[in-house]
Amino acid sequence: MDNKKRNEEILKFTCELLEKMNFEVEKAFVEDMDGEENQVLVGITVKNPAGLIGFRGRNLASIQFVLSLIIRSQISEGIRVLLDVNNYRGEQKVRLENMVKSLAEKVLETGNPMAMASMSSYERRICHMVLAEIEGIESESEGEGEERHIVIKKA
Repeated sequence: MDNKKRNEEILKFTCELLEKMNFEVEKAFVEDMDGEENQVLVGITVKNPAGLIGFRGRNLASIQFVLSLIIRSQISEGIRVLLDVNNYRGEQKVRLENMVKSLAEKVLETGNPMAMASMSSYERRICHMVLAEIEGIESESEGEGEERHIVIKKA
């Protein structure tokens, strides 16, 4: 199946799932992620996004997981789906980038390592990528499951 047809199917499954959850989709799109093979971004806009996003994006992560299972079972390709509601992920990425840059500055000033709050693998990946670009800083993930978090250290 070509990417255009695959993306149309993904969009159809997404809208059907959200309709069954009583969310009216105002706008929706699917696009291939730059530099990421077999990963797509599904962006949607709804009137009341809070119920879909949930506290710290937990509902969004759960819905994304369910959507991924549906798509894998229907399309049978190893597609990773990233679901974004009302640009929450885009805004979240900017917040995380600013926060880790600030924390890295404090680590460089004090020399003391800093542990961040627990976060999803998606959030940790963003943080690790930003921190990798800062000279004199290293980062590692610690903890298990829901308690997994990043520790920022001086290199």
